[in-house]
Amino acid sequence: MRLRGAPGLLGSGRAARVRSGQARTSAGLDTAAALRARIGTRARSVVLVDRRGALTGGDLLDLVRLHRAGSGAEGHGELGALPAAAPLRQVVVTVLAGDGTLEPRSSGSTGAPRPQRRGPLSPAQLLSLLDLARRIGLRPGRRTACAAPGVHGHGLLATLGALALGAPLVDLTHLPAAERIELLHRTSPELLTGVPVHLADLLRTDRELSRSRPLAVARIVSGSDLLSPALRADLSRHFRARVHDVYGTTETGSLCVDGRPLHGVHLRELDGLLCARTPFTGGKELVTDRGEIAPDGTVHVLGRADGSVSSGGMLHDPAATVRALRSHPGVAAARLHVVPDERFGVRTLAEVSLSPAAPGTVPPGAEELRALVRDRVGAAAVPREVRIAGDGEPESPGPAGLSSPGR
Repeated sequence: MRLRGAPGLLGSGRAARVRSGQARTSAGLDTAAALRARIGTRARSVVLVDRRGALTGGDLLDLVRLHRAGSGAEGHGELGALPAAAPLRQVVVTVLAGDGTLEPRSSGSTGAPRPQRRGPLSPAQLLSLLDLARRIGLRPGRRTACAAPGVHGHGLLATLGALALGAPLVDLTHLPAAERIELLHRTSPELLTGVPVHLADLLRTDRELSRSRPLAVARIVSGSDLLSPALRADLSRHFRARVHDVYGTTETGSLCVDGRPLHGVHLRELDGLLCARTPFTGGKELVTDRGEIAPDGTVHVLGRADGSVSSGGMLHDPAATVRALRSHPGVAAARLHVVPDERFGVRTLAEVSLSPAAPGTVPPGAEELRALVRDRVGAAAVPREVRIAGDGEPESPGPAGLSSPGR
């Protein structure tokens, strides 16, 4: 998943570079083992609060033991198999029961959507993540609320970072806006993170429901899509918060906070494209977006490098989606349109013509076609609406990846 941010200062000249003098070692940090050890020191302390109640460190480790006993073996592939709507407690249990290898889902920004395998953390990667935590104000004991789904990079990073640093985690994922506000007021987090569309929903709902007692949050962290200056100002004013804008991708990791690069991150502009090399790219340089770096170091992100469409922070590859729809034997033709959407800016609408049905066969419906796209291309590519020729109005949209309402 892409962690996009607004333009910011990245040093001087046409490139921005931060190098860290990390120690060189072939050994890495086993994420699962380190987290289990860290949580074990907080056995009686609350580590996670969600709609089902509070979990202490001891409760969480008990769930991990049950998970291991039920699965019979550790495995790193389970995270990628979780549904998009998996609550954070399920994500955390899956990670802690694994072998330390993580597979957050890619948005498809540098290729087809696929799991991004992350093994043990190297010293350079750890330093970059610690710098990120420092910049956004993630501290031990600082209660942190997460609205971004945990199976993708943004939510997974926030979730594991909070657990690693001993910051109690509040799970807002997949709750309706009113329930999110109720949980926020009940837990009073000091840090809140989410996609801009999540933050806009929370702002709107808190204005409607809180009346004379608006929620106060010390830090708000936005990622996964562009944060408009207007929304940033509204969030800061209403919640009395310092608002941070994080930019990066699942493939490269986080690149900068409020326009400033993290340790080990190198950004440069090449023929109108932004190129990044980070501790997570294995020495390779990857194209992230179309953009430019001004002489004063200001980075302007102008759009996707691959023609993908962003809706609520998720990416959609139109060509791959159409190919998946056409691969169904019951589909004669398919087209994908991008149409305006009041909440997400744009949304995708698939128009499908069916082949003549053979005797005794049932033609595919919208949900079946959405499931096909999800399986073949990934959750981010699922059309928000599917209109089947001859059916009149489009069928009521179901969960379209992670840009669905109330996630």
